[in-house]
Amino acid sequence: MDTESNRKKKLFKLPKIPKNSSFFIILAILAESFIIYASVLVKLTDMSPINLGFYRIVLALPVFWLMANARQNVFKIPFKDIAFMMLAGIFFAFDLLFFNIALRHTSVANVNLFGSLACFILIPIGIFFFKEKFRKSLLIGAIVAFCGIVVLVGGKGELSVATPFGDFMAFLSVLCYSSFLAVIYSLRKRYGTLEIMFFACIGSSLTLLVLALIFEGFEVPKDMKDFGIIALISLCGQVIGQGFFNYIMGKVNTQTSSLVLLFSPIIAALMGFFILGEKLGIFEICGICIILIGAYFAKKESY
Repeated sequence: MDTESNRKKKLFKLPKIPKNSSFFIILAILAESFIIYASVLVKLTDMSPINLGFYRIVLALPVFWLMANARQNVFKIPFKDIAFMMLAGIFFAFDLLFFNIALRHTSVANVNLFGSLACFILIPIGIFFFKEKFRKSLLIGAIVAFCGIVVLVGGKGELSVATPFGDFMAFLSVLCYSSFLAVIYSLRKRYGTLEIMFFACIGSSLTLLVLALIFEGFEVPKDMKDFGIIALISLCGQVIGQGFFNYIMGKVNTQTSSLVLLFSPIIAALMGFFILGEKLGIFEICGICIILIGAYFAKKESY
């Protein structure tokens, strides 16, 4: 007979899926699309950035708890590992803080230009800390793709809403996000996505709550429409986007997962064009093509 623990694990057991890097890359791009869509929605609310980050996390917390606890008693995980998961959440909290500030001082595409730099941070982390094999084609493809990203963002010219302060905030964001992904990658070797995301969300929400009380004061959504936007940010960015992306971190190496980040500026530019009415001209289109060429070469040996 099955124990109660085994029945819980079966309840949220994922179906078998292809063990192919291409499949996970496609799934990761889809997850990244939800994350970037959440970043577009950030521009539709007037809530202060730290408070917004807090609500994004805390609204996702019950979802991850329900799913994680249905599999097993999450509080039976060793305290040392729980603390490590919460550390990942602290990194993510500061990523959200800098990310939301950056979005108010630069364009969506510019924020994701800096976000793509995570690729160049994760590659050496994977090589030196996780003993992954160096892939020359990945590095060359990443450099080509980054040149395309520069062309894409540079094509905005005078219509860009970028500022040096906004770009600096975006750079700090990518440093924190890379640290978050590196910690998640090490944890995914031993734990499932749901358990990690639950405790990471606790670390993030506590950090953001303290920062909000110190720098902004506690805020509440001004009306139901505002709450709906914030809830959608939480659903798309945290539950679906980060949830799936962190699941994928346990299926591929850091170099392959970092490849997905090269697609972020393309997704951001298209969403900025269709949703926010941001410019998308010949330079942006050329930049997108260069990124795709670079990603093709990077993918060749990334399995």
